[in-house]
Amino acid sequence: MNEQTLARLALFLRDLGQALHVSGAPAHDLERAMKDIGQRLGARVEGFAVLTFLALTVVSGDHARRVELLRLPPYDYNMARLIGLDALCREISSVDDLAVYAERLAAIMGQPAPWSGWRFVLMGFPLSASVALLLRGGWVEMLCGGVIGMFFVAGFLLFARIPRLGPAVPVILCALAAIGAQGLAQLLPQQVPFISAVAGIVLLLPGFMITIAMSEIATQNYLAGTGRLTGAFVLLFLMGAGLAIGTQVSLAWLPAVPLPESAAVLPAWAIWAAIAGLGVSLLAVLQAPWSSVNVSVGACLLAWAVYSLVDARMGNVVGAFVGALAVASAGHLYQYLSKRPVALVQIPGLITLVPGAMGFRGVHALIQQDSTAGISLLTDMVMTGAVLAVGLLLADNILPLLFERRGEGKAG
Repeated sequence: MNEQTLARLALFLRDLGQALHVSGAPAHDLERAMKDIGQRLGARVEGFAVLTFLALTVVSGDHARRVELLRLPPYDYNMARLIGLDALCREISSVDDLAVYAERLAAIMGQPAPWSGWRFVLMGFPLSASVALLLRGGWVEMLCGGVIGMFFVAGFLLFARIPRLGPAVPVILCALAAIGAQGLAQLLPQQVPFISAVAGIVLLLPGFMITIAMSEIATQNYLAGTGRLTGAFVLLFLMGAGLAIGTQVSLAWLPAVPLPESAAVLPAWAIWAAIAGLGVSLLAVLQAPWSSVNVSVGACLLAWAVYSLVDARMGNVVGAFVGALAVASAGHLYQYLSKRPVALVQIPGLITLVPGAMGFRGVHALIQQDSTAGISLLTDMVMTGAVLAVGLLLADNILPLLFERRGEGKAG
């Protein structure tokens, strides 16, 4: 490999690494992809990725070295792009075709988002309505939470056009959601406004971010993991502050609505319908193609079924661990059979189990000066995120080895 080819390879890997990052790939997956591609192309690649920085060192067979440093932009999940990037990473096999790979990369990153505009806004209704039921709300909370969720998504898309407002957006939107929940409680009093508000703001709750952060820390990507975890806690507190501000403002202008004396009793099938609705709505949140709707719904139902069965006998911590292990293992089986990314199964399933709402309730309790409940809920959130990460990592490290050995056995 001559110096010019080495430079082209390093630039291509830099662009590919940035594409993986902005599409939502965790740091350890990004670094592993860079290393595997380098090995196939006859080069040693050492990658170092954090939330805002990527460093790549590419060393050719004759020990020539090329270093690429890049400040990374903010990331978001885009499963449609991750599907294309995963296929591209698996097919890279020759440095002679770098120009072709670069064209494919540009085409993948140039494709429009599968969900945008009014289609994305409408998906806010089933997303928030499903979460309202998971928070033990009733039909009224589902209706109000869904309405708030649609307006929340619309506001999020609107504020995304004003980058300078970025840090203040969670506070503004959560304050407006709290005001909306109190206002709807005046019209439909048989509800718990807090449940409607939390369900309405679920789009920004960082539960899955916490799980990914724990998995990065567990794989010794300490800077990436602690940075992501810090960002998750800061986001939780910003959202909690916004909700508290909105609640106090609305209570100063609107009469307090008495809470219902008893929780609404829903039929047993309602929870499964809500989980299926969550799987559908996650397509928009994750920017996944509609063709994967059956995979997303199936992953959510699998995660919840395993969690419910184990939780009834061994508690929620073990239930979360076994649920994460089951859905992560199902993701690798799906990849083995279909050659599509494990994330199509893993991410929707894990989001079903993540403790984002639990953490938000803990932050809200702290803001309301209920330290005991707040610390307890935040501790439970961290513990649940940790066991989810453990289940995910076990499957990610064991299942690929089993499938590789099975493939080698068939080849032999």
